[in-house]
Amino acid sequence: MFLKSNEISWEIGDIIKVKLYKKGIDLKKLDLEDPIFIQGFSGIGNVGLIAVRHMLTEAKARPLFEVMNLDMPSVAFVQDGLFADWSNIFSVTVYLWRRPKGSRDILFSCSYTQPLTPMGSNIIAHVLLKNLGDMRVKELISLGCFGTNNYVKNPKVYVSATNKKVLEDFGKVSNVVPLTDGRISGLNGIMPLTASSYDMLGVSLLAEGLSRISFNPRSSKALIEVLNARYDMNIDMGALDVYSEKLEKEIDKLKLRLPAEQIGVPEARTDTDVDSYYT
Repeated sequence: MFLKSNEISWEIGDIIKVKLYKKGIDLKKLDLEDPIFIQGFSGIGNVGLIAVRHMLTEAKARPLFEVMNLDMPSVAFVQDGLFADWSNIFSVTVYLWRRPKGSRDILFSCSYTQPLTPMGSNIIAHVLLKNLGDMRVKELISLGCFGTNNYVKNPKVYVSATNKKVLEDFGKVSNVVPLTDGRISGLNGIMPLTASSYDMLGVSLLAEGLSRISFNPRSSKALIEVLNARYDMNIDMGALDVYSEKLEKEIDKLKLRLPAEQIGVPEARTDTDVDSYYT
């Protein structure tokens, strides 16, 4: 006997199970207060990843669960006759910041790698979203980079969303403007896009950052400033200021040593014109 299409019951979580960091935890029974989910993965300039890593440190968030990424190289490394377990570097970890009563709890997620294929990204996205749904998350914010050809000292943040009202609400925050067009690849794009299928609002925040370097602390700071304003998170960003000043000193030294045509980092741009971007 065959099931009709509307009678089929299948969950991707039956294929990929999550690894809990504390034995016996039931994600469905966590008593979270109107939780928000904020993610940042490796990508252009690693802007979103660095922003999330900084917030994890400042908030002292604890790891909650891990999703194994099956879309990884099919190779095993051996050392002294033993297999080396290196697959965890491809995993996606979710952290929990329990905030004082009356404040919204926050879940974070980040990874230094991303799935190798679109199928891999979609699988990870659905596993994450299913578990976030079990925890009654209703709002998902993805952090990334709006790539530019110049170093930007005062980066704008571009917002896109699955809901027009949410788009307008973020647009009221200082320095935030709507993203008029473009592409957001990998988990940074597919997660907020697919969020609506799990009854969640999906939001993408992209801070301007130089595409050719892997560390844009001013851009990461710009993202956190928006989140602080929107969700009253009060994340301290002093360390990012220190890193920004060091980076800019190195850029200035490079300009002094090399002819203008050989400089890998062009003049800083502070005006409103956008050179180009690759989201």
